[in-house]
Amino acid sequence: MIVNKFKLLVNNNDRELVVPIETNEDYLSQLDNIDNFDDQIVKRVINPNEDFEISRFSHARHDESLRTDINYQFFFTPSGSTPGNISYVNSYVSEGFSPQQIFYFSKPFRNSFFKLDFYDTPQDTSQINYITIILPTTQGETEPATVGVNDVNVKIPKYKLDFLGDKEGFFIYWLRSRQYLDISTFYMSAKFFDAKLGIFVKLMNSPQNSIGTANSNFNPADYFYYKVKLDYDTLTYKVFTLGDTRVGDTTPITWYEYVNP
Repeated sequence: MIVNKFKLLVNNNDRELVVPIETNEDYLSQLDNIDNFDDQIVKRVINPNEDFEISRFSHARHDESLRTDINYQFFFTPSGSTPGNISYVNSYVSEGFSPQQIFYFSKPFRNSFFKLDFYDTPQDTSQINYITIILPTTQGETEPATVGVNDVNVKIPKYKLDFLGDKEGFFIYWLRSRQYLDISTFYMSAKFFDAKLGIFVKLMNSPQNSIGTANSNFNPADYFYYKVKLDYDTLTYKVFTLGDTRVGDTTPITWYEYVNP
């Protein structure tokens, strides 16, 4: 057997023997970590309770008023418009529908709709769409028109939504509990689905000619969104411009057709 040999010389002086012992704390409390891991796995397996109940948020009252209606207006550009020469009209006729199609709710018009998407950020490279609201063309206000020889009223893309009357799209349905997703501010974009052409038309929060002639170089986050804030205490919401000016009350939420340069 081979052993280490130490030679100790005996004298009257005190001697000190240093025995090196490695100290490694990497494995301390490992049993506690295993117990914690077991608890996490068990919770996943037994499917713990999560509160996914939905609350209904209604539009908040207008400032110093009992009114609760929310107002939208959508503007389209007549055929032949270019980014440098744009005019806007609050009418489906500018989108290519005839008064007859609008009045009789023809299939292409009836199947068209506005799509409002609610994101967690206006940055399109990282945003997630959490809520979508559909506004059908069969809702909305009307204006006089002539169909054949008859004077009639036809729908226009101008909405006044409330608890009574036109109420589809008035409410926002979102998670009641904030433990799973704590989001109180959304960024709303808008598109129009034209069932006649089978395409989506992108909409802006400002007239396109207001951003100058070099309108292909603007920041999309500034021109394609409104801000929507939820109040969990009152179960209401308000809509603001990105500059935090309230809209949707007496000042309508306005959207404008975007003409791609």
